[in-house]
Amino acid sequence: KQVEHVERWESLRVSQNQQNNCNQYDTTTDAPPSISIPIPRGFYIYGEVGTGKSLLMNMLHENAPIHPSSKKRRIHFHSLLQEIHQRVHKLNKQILATHGRSFHVDTSKSRNSILQIAQELSEEVTLLCIDEFQVNDVADAMILSQFFGELWRRGVVLVATSNRPPKDLYEGGLNRSYFLPFVDMLERYCLVHHLGEDSESTDDDSGKCVDYRRVKAGANGIESNNHCGEFFYLTRGVTAQYTKHKMDGIFHTVKQQHHERGCPHHRDPLSLQVQFKRSITISSDRHHSNIIARLSFEELCTTDLGSNDYKAIAAHFRVVMLENIPLLSLKHPDRARRFITLIDELYEANCCLVCSAADVIDRLFRGEPTSDETDDDEYTDSDGNILAIDAAQVHGMSVGGLASVKELSFAFKRAASRLLEMCSEAWWKEKGVALAKTDSETKVMH
Repeated sequence: KQVEHVERWESLRVSQNQQNNCNQYDTTTDAPPSISIPIPRGFYIYGEVGTGKSLLMNMLHENAPIHPSSKKRRIHFHSLLQEIHQRVHKLNKQILATHGRSFHVDTSKSRNSILQIAQELSEEVTLLCIDEFQVNDVADAMILSQFFGELWRRGVVLVATSNRPPKDLYEGGLNRSYFLPFVDMLERYCLVHHLGEDSESTDDDSGKCVDYRRVKAGANGIESNNHCGEFFYLTRGVTAQYTKHKMDGIFHTVKQQHHERGCPHHRDPLSLQVQFKRSITISSDRHHSNIIARLSFEELCTTDLGSNDYKAIAAHFRVVMLENIPLLSLKHPDRARRFITLIDELYEANCCLVCSAADVIDRLFRGEPTSDETDDDEYTDSDGNILAIDAAQVHGMSVGGLASVKELSFAFKRAASRLLEMCSEAWWKEKGVALAKTDSETKVMH
């Protein structure tokens, strides 16, 4: 019924917008657009990882009878934030060129770039589907409140998936009181559904929600022989040499196969263009054409890279080899957060993954720092000042209580589920990467 309602709403909204073209919405007032027809409610679907939230949203997006199809968009939350920042950057440059630099704070709606971007997007889409909705910091919280408030005022229907219910978004965050009106609006404009709370979605033995990615990968349950997928290898102990041999073999086999098929291999380093006039350089011995790249955790997740960089890598290569993933803890939350963002971008681009790591997937994220990671020197700067993360502990708040860090533990469960699926043979076959196994080696064919 909601899908049919959205279709009727779109036809009415088009005619209403045509009428409004003669009397544009005055951005200097708080008056909403002159839309007098009821707006259909969207959906906010939350639950444990792997329960089918993204699948349901994708089905709704594909089958929603909205014409033209460009009036409906499906986007990952990371990508949406990137787009907002890019549009704001472009708009602010235009304002600067038109009005010059302002030496006072202009709070008028006509100069509010967030509202203007929301108004632009409301003219482009009727149905907006957002995967993995989350709020990690105060900047995002303030942007989202204004941005979505304006979208809803202008009749855009939102469908979102998340691991958290609305009331738990940005839990414990700085100045969360300013964010709470957004939660009220979200529950007003969206039907909230907890996916996985019914008995059919739980495991009879454990009572936990079934992770269908693990089922699909053949790794469901602790007794499964396949804990991590066929393309996930361990670097610890006696397995380290075997892992290196397997990683070398896969990389060179893929290169040889595509060289024989006429895929060119350039000897020059590869430069991938990233937004805001940035680029990523990959040496010639670490990639082959647009087929495969062999990269390390250190160069991707311990440097100043972000979702734009990972998106460029994911868009260029079909297979990504990620080496030497260490144990992750709250001592270095930025590394864990970059790793999660990398996995999300690779998953969105349908990349196949080969990994080597210090432990199995479900034990990679340790949460609190281990005993050998609690050196006090790590929590002070060169002048002996206490760093912010330690200051929070001094004032009685544990690191795990910070909003962004609490969100990290939920996000890593999602990343672990996706990581396992992308490293499975079932995923590779589904994405058109066929496997031909011999007694001596595994051959990868596209």
